[in-house]
Amino acid sequence: MSDEQPSLEPDPVTVTLPGPSWSGIHAICIDSATDMASLALVRDGGVVAEQTWQAGMRHSRLLAPALRNLAEQCGYEFKDTHMVCVCTGPGSFNGIRAGMATAIGLATGLGIPIYGCSSLDLLAFPHADRAPHQRAVLPAGRGEYYSALFGNRGGRWRRLTPYTVAPLATLAAASPVKCLWCGPLDGNAGEELSTLLGGARRVIAPAHAPRRASFMVTLALAAGETGAPGTIDALRPLYVRRPAITTPRVAAMAGV
Repeated sequence: MSDEQPSLEPDPVTVTLPGPSWSGIHAICIDSATDMASLALVRDGGVVAEQTWQAGMRHSRLLAPALRNLAEQCGYEFKDTHMVCVCTGPGSFNGIRAGMATAIGLATGLGIPIYGCSSLDLLAFPHADRAPHQRAVLPAGRGEYYSALFGNRGGRWRRLTPYTVAPLATLAAASPVKCLWCGPLDGNAGEELSTLLGGARRVIAPAHAPRRASFMVTLALAAGETGAPGTIDALRPLYVRRPAITTPRVAAMAGV
């Protein structure tokens, strides 16, 4: 896949963000939905520390120590936190559970709200003002990709389609012309997508593809303004496809 910037026709895009309430927010943000993990600490609405790295399958061992080290480096006090944000998937079954368990432990111990954010929303949102539509994609295995389409409707940026899993050809056929593709695509996938799009350069550069946990604060505040409760009971992992790890257990229960 080329690092070339997308060549889209100029088309101003209005992105509506939460009100001034973000300015006093202290937040902990955790994203371990895939092998690329990201942590962020926000004080008074500004990012004071953020770390994004290739965690592989070691989320359960790395998350808590990494979060403590990040807080020590910038003098962040966990007790001052107003809310916790966590990525709920889709992605890795174990990665999602590790991140949610860590976030729930923090929110419970501190007695503060917790908000979930999809990994696909987190991929698309940073590019919301660059094109009329964004197509977020994450590899799902078996030649398929987790995906959703985003854009501006009624003066507010939002998800326009259900979360789904499908091959690139299916997603390309269902995407608008002025659509920016966001997410990690390897060389072969990038070439396939370029062919499907008729050679058009509408894929973000690889360096812009990783998710940044700090963007969850804006998405969480937007969700709160539209009525999201911010409770542990309302938090659900987003798998889209049933985790393969559950198949043998379900089959055994059914007597197969």
